[in-house]
Amino acid sequence: MRYKTVNIPDGKEILISDQFTFQDHDTFFEIVSLIKNGQDKKIVFNLAGCSFIDSAALGMFVIAHDEAVPKKIQLSIKGAQGKVKDVMFAARFDSLYTFEE
Repeated sequence: MRYKTVNIPDGKEILISDQFTFQDHDTFFEIVSLIKNGQDKKIVFNLAGCSFIDSAALGMFVIAHDEAVPKKIQLSIKGAQGKVKDVMFAARFDSLYTFEE
């Protein structure tokens, strides 16, 4: 997984590319620390460049959600396509995140 953070009004957009798997947990926890320590009102995970996601990555998104809720941070997922989107909807992530096209 590679990621890039871009400032947007009221928060950050995090562009995630390549495959997102268990091996990326250290990298993803850099993102979680942005949520824990930041003052953002909105975090958008842009998955347009993400070609694969495994169950461990889904668990990491749950951790990000659990960190954001007490801080009242709005979370959304943007650009998820194909199997990445299918896996996220099968796991009912539409109940945790707002999905944007």
